[in-house]
Amino acid sequence: MKNILIIRSVSFQQLDLNIAAIKDKYPGYSIDILTHEHGVKLAQKYRNIDNIYVYPYKEGFKYGNRVEEIQNKKFDIVVIPVTNISGVGFFNVLRYSKMILADKRVICNVVSNMREISDFQIYFMNIKSGLFKIFSIVLTAVMSIFMIIFLPLKLRKITKK
Repeated sequence: MKNILIIRSVSFQQLDLNIAAIKDKYPGYSIDILTHEHGVKLAQKYRNIDNIYVYPYKEGFKYGNRVEEIQNKKFDIVVIPVTNISGVGFFNVLRYSKMILADKRVICNVVSNMREISDFQIYFMNIKSGLFKIFSIVLTAVMSIFMIIFLPLKLRKITKK
């Protein structure tokens, strides 16, 4: 039987809608959920969920944090629900999904539209994120130098008037 793992990174209210869409799109698949410990009781309300795996860490999904129960298990599809249309802001979950053995990864947005995301796209997002960090550091350094040099001069002019 084909299986799906949903990495619960959204509210259960949204997940209610997403699970219905996932079942419609992938009929006959076995569905499992990976959730934080505080979400287990709420995840148990779903009748068609076969397994609930606990993410044993208090922090958000982080690359490197292993879940022993699924470490060697292979899934046909890993679904990453997101609370917006584009998936922006969920890079940590996408990156974490790379630790899970899967044939493909799918983003399911707030309106339950699903699109496959490739390994290359996730790696590209990682590179883009790193470039933005470097750019912001350089821009902050340049602005700081500008402020340190020119702000005191400007303040002296203001106090003289």
